[in-house]
Amino acid sequence: MRGRIIERPSRAMLALFAAVWQALLMAFVPPAAAAESGLDLAAAQARRLVAAAGTVVLAADASQEGHWTFVNGKGEKFTAATPDELARMTTVLAPETKEAGTRLVIVVTEASVFGRADALAKLPREASIRLSTATGVYALVGQPPRQVQVSPKLRVEIGERAGFDEVLAQLDKSLARGGIRVLALDPSGPAALPRRPILDAKAKGDLVERIDPLRLKDALVSLGGQTAVVTGRIEGKFLQFQVPGGPDRGIIVEDLIAAAASADANLIILDAPPGRQPGARNWLWLRAEVKGQDALHPDSGLDALIETLASEARPLTVKIASRDERRVVMVAMPAAAQSSSTIGGIGDALSKAASDLAGNVTARIEPAAIHMHLVSAARQRELDRRLIRWLPAWATWGYLGLLLLGAFGSKVSKRWWNRLWPPENPADYPNATGLHAARAIRLAAYGLVFMPAVAVAAAPMAVFNVSNSPAS
Repeated sequence: MRGRIIERPSRAMLALFAAVWQALLMAFVPPAAAAESGLDLAAAQARRLVAAAGTVVLAADASQEGHWTFVNGKGEKFTAATPDELARMTTVLAPETKEAGTRLVIVVTEASVFGRADALAKLPREASIRLSTATGVYALVGQPPRQVQVSPKLRVEIGERAGFDEVLAQLDKSLARGGIRVLALDPSGPAALPRRPILDAKAKGDLVERIDPLRLKDALVSLGGQTAVVTGRIEGKFLQFQVPGGPDRGIIVEDLIAAAASADANLIILDAPPGRQPGARNWLWLRAEVKGQDALHPDSGLDALIETLASEARPLTVKIASRDERRVVMVAMPAAAQSSSTIGGIGDALSKAASDLAGNVTARIEPAAIHMHLVSAARQRELDRRLIRWLPAWATWGYLGLLLLGAFGSKVSKRWWNRLWPPENPADYPNATGLHAARAIRLAAYGLVFMPAVAVAAAPMAVFNVSNSPAS
């Protein structure tokens, strides 16, 4: 009789086997989401805040029932369920707030803001409210708080937690990713754009690229992975733009959006009521043409681009208009225009005359809103993992992982392969050329197809040295 003898595998082989499986898991399984911030994190961040003289900082969390639990710097807690208890909270945890000129700062948890936003209205109106996140602490603005102040010029509308994370990820996206193209719509412009911008040695990449608007849709398809910035006046489904010496013209916005989506490109539309096009120089990066603004560095994030078009006196609020697995649509507009504006009709945010005057004085575009049709953060991570642009990352890395795994199991899979496709017999071929060609085809079929196909079964058997031998 014949039996199986299983030899003890070496530690090195086991380590290699484990590394292969870990690589496969990383390729196929998405990273786990970060755990939600809790009261302990908010309390730790409250203690780390550099409190100025006359400032008291507390951490707070709202329960499902709307009850608030507060923690002071000493770790003392107080739970308030009624308005009277909320009024007594500062007396118990922060009696120094009764002194004249003392400011109260409350750091609240993410769950309190995104899951129980209505409870924010119960907090003391005189308190400065901050949001605690794993990445930092942000100020909340409004009464009750409805927006997150991520910078002096930029706010994010409070909505779903996933949407807020998406906005932060998009704002942090580098403009250098893939390249940014600032386009001017000109009927006399070229019919196509180069795959990559042609950098002028003198302008150092500051040139605006002209494009025939009738060919813009096709041009966007060729800009896969890049960011295109176009300017015009949105009126219904059309993007209207000025033509020197002629009447305004328009192109269908949905066609541009669809073209950008098909190429996994980012499309940013500056909705400027006059429809004036940028000049020959790229005003985004030129200090001389952006009066009162800092120049924008190409390595900056998307938030820097938006902030270049805003000011502390005219901050912009970003909100998500729509979102799915592949694309996200964000709109940035002045906070005062939020209640009376829609995605399709936002020209009332700034009057045409005021915009014309600002454009003439500062030689820059003054958009009433910025519409951003972007690759979603999840989709971008998947695209970044790709080795071949048109092939999904899971297929590429999964195949490479199976190739590596199959190499460990080659001793076993070769035996199976020889039974399925026996080695060539030299006597069956008239010359050496035919023999070598047949061997090359057989080797390629084994290495590229059969070996990875049976890797999951062959590798464990080879690693644990399963062999047939006579039983004693």
